[in-house]
Amino acid sequence: MDAARAVTQAPPSGARRFHAAVALTVVTAVVCAIWRLTLFGGERVTVAAIDTISVLAALAAALVCFAASRRRGGVGRAWTMAMRRAWRLVGLAALAMGTGDAIWMWYQVRGIDVPCPSLADVAYLGSMPLMAAGVLSFPVAPAQRAARLRTLMDGVLIAGCLLVISWVIVLRPVYQRFDAPLVERAVHLAYPLGDVTIGTIALILLARTRGRGPAPLWLVALSMVVFAVSDTLYLYLDQTGRYGNGNLIDVGWPIAYLLLLLAPLRPARARMGGSTQDQVSLTQLVPPYGVLAVALTAYFLTDQFDWFLFWTSVVLGGLVLLRGIASIVENRRLNQRLGRMVAELTERESQLAQALSRGKAAAEGLQAADAMKDTFLRAVSHDLRNPLAAILGVALTLERTKFYLPRDKAMELLDMLVEKARKLDRLLNDLLDLNRLEQGVLEPDRSPTDVRGLLLRVVREVDNLEGWHVQVEASTVMAAIDASKVERIVENLLVNATRHTPPGTPVWVGGVVRGRDLELVVADAGPGVPPELAGSVFEPFNQGGGDDSRGVGIGLSLVSRFAQLHGGQAWVSERTGGGASFHVLLPGVVLPGTPSVPRLPERSSHPAALPATQRSPAAR
Repeated sequence: MDAARAVTQAPPSGARRFHAAVALTVVTAVVCAIWRLTLFGGERVTVAAIDTISVLAALAAALVCFAASRRRGGVGRAWTMAMRRAWRLVGLAALAMGTGDAIWMWYQVRGIDVPCPSLADVAYLGSMPLMAAGVLSFPVAPAQRAARLRTLMDGVLIAGCLLVISWVIVLRPVYQRFDAPLVERAVHLAYPLGDVTIGTIALILLARTRGRGPAPLWLVALSMVVFAVSDTLYLYLDQTGRYGNGNLIDVGWPIAYLLLLLAPLRPARARMGGSTQDQVSLTQLVPPYGVLAVALTAYFLTDQFDWFLFWTSVVLGGLVLLRGIASIVENRRLNQRLGRMVAELTERESQLAQALSRGKAAAEGLQAADAMKDTFLRAVSHDLRNPLAAILGVALTLERTKFYLPRDKAMELLDMLVEKARKLDRLLNDLLDLNRLEQGVLEPDRSPTDVRGLLLRVVREVDNLEGWHVQVEASTVMAAIDASKVERIVENLLVNATRHTPPGTPVWVGGVVRGRDLELVVADAGPGVPPELAGSVFEPFNQGGGDDSRGVGIGLSLVSRFAQLHGGQAWVSERTGGGASFHVLLPGVVLPGTPSVPRLPERSSHPAALPATQRSPAAR
């Protein structure tokens, strides 16, 4: 039951009403017992008084149950609707019982022998299916129809077992001594059989809820037990001729009605479990086999054939078979439900694992981004601080000397000022271009360009190449490229080479034509790129590992991004003879009529021969 998580506390007025009803029940029971023992006013008056009390108690129980069926609950719609349906059925059952008592009393007041069967028997026996349906409608009852049917059969089986025992020990000798029609015997036996069945169903439900069921169910079960005892004793005394016009057992029926009256008045304080699914326990396995064993034992121990015992055993055996079929059906549904639950749990586990994997990847990405941020801040602060410090130093020197400096010294300071300003401008342009590329707002401005002239111009204009032997190996090649971006590609590769090789290291710059594709190559004879860094040198803010602070780490990233801007790619490989060889492939840019250029000795194979991780955008 998903609605009843917890039952709200009953108001103080409800508790006071229940305590008053308990006191009234005790007083009424005591008065009935004393009246029956003392026969106050005579036996006829005593019987009439107790019958009147029984009728009034039954009608009062019906009214209280109907009132409870209109009560509002505070624990969920499903739980409230189940309780209302249960009390409505129990109220109808109490009303039928009260009607039967009223008819019985009418017969006795008129002095008419009560026939069997009579209208009173019809009312009494008609109340039993209503009471059984009401008990099975309480929120603690199984939700599945198969489970409810099995619970009903459990009650019938246990009642049948008790009937067999009673028949063998008490009832058969009585019926054999006093001849009675079969219909009359069946009606008399139906009373205790129905009472025991309903009481057993209530007790089974209470056992399955392990005491967490609503308190009214206990009072209903106790009421049915009192009914069963009273009906059984009446049957025995009536068949043996000891009942007469009345007996002390008459007090049992008003007590049972009063207990039924207390049930809907009892405040519901028990905490309900979150599930109403039928719980498999030993109590579900014992009834069928125990009943069958008792019936067979009683049948085989009889010294003579008994048709009643025979047919009762047959009926009980059939019920055991039907109960087994109901259990199989319910177990199959349970297995299907468990299979669906396992599949759902497996799917949720897979989703959780994927979520954890994504979370782990995101956490690692955040850690990498955080480390990249720290590296970027250190590098940018270093590369910004150095030229700014130099510019500030030159400016302060010029201010302090009022420009009264030797010409050569003044020119040296101006050259330094221009160099540092250009370095600062290049750094800021690199950062701005990287941001534009990340946002996808930068487009190539293609125009026919002489690649050899572009390479020579870049080599001449790069100031950091003094001390390195740079050799340009390219013939005249016309290509439709963004000249400024390609210049930045070559410039960044050359600056990268000077940063990671000692002065005097040979550096080769070339352009290779492959059909309509142009491959730019910048190679050096330096220490080369470690294999473990070959796949990450083109990543932003990667400075080649270690504590290297020679640059911000965006130069090679811009090389890769500018290559992608032209639809190409960049990668690094080991140079033949030692060193590093950086390659940039610009596809489809060579204009028609351009002759192919022979391969450079230092050129690597086509990028398709390299792993994908080494060709992805990655700064050395």
